[in-house]
Amino acid sequence: MTETLSSLDLNILDCLQEDPRMSMTTLAERMNSSVSPCWRRVKRMEELGVIRGYSLQLDRKALGLGIEAYVFVNITSHLEKDAAEFERSIQDIDEILECYILSGKEDYLLKIVATDLDGFATFSRKVLAGLPHVEEVRSGFVMHKIKQSNKLPLPRNP
Repeated sequence: MTETLSSLDLNILDCLQEDPRMSMTTLAERMNSSVSPCWRRVKRMEELGVIRGYSLQLDRKALGLGIEAYVFVNITSHLEKDAAEFERSIQDIDEILECYILSGKEDYLLKIVATDLDGFATFSRKVLAGLPHVEEVRSGFVMHKIKQSNKLPLPRNP
């Protein structure tokens, strides 16, 4: 994919990762270009799927979600239908922000938010434990975030 991206495209992506709300005028100024070519490049990268969308980052603590937990889940069966049933079951649970299939000892890693420890305990007992095929749940709580970034390291042309 990077072969189809020029160094100007990569510079545009750098700028948009820093500020996705940047106007095309500002972006064009930073690229020493005019608005139309910048807009076309951004649209092309959207069409290629390089730019998948633009998101809003909310402060979970400001919204009363004081707990962020990472939860390892092992399931009882690894048959395709059982794994698919577990995966479908978590899709509409708002407290589960992310889910990953893992290699190694654990089957899944979930990123979960809750109001407080009591809220997490209730969620764990009433929701997580009741998910289909759940065998074991182990939780770790985020004490303090050292680094958080969605910014990807971009390849550089020599």
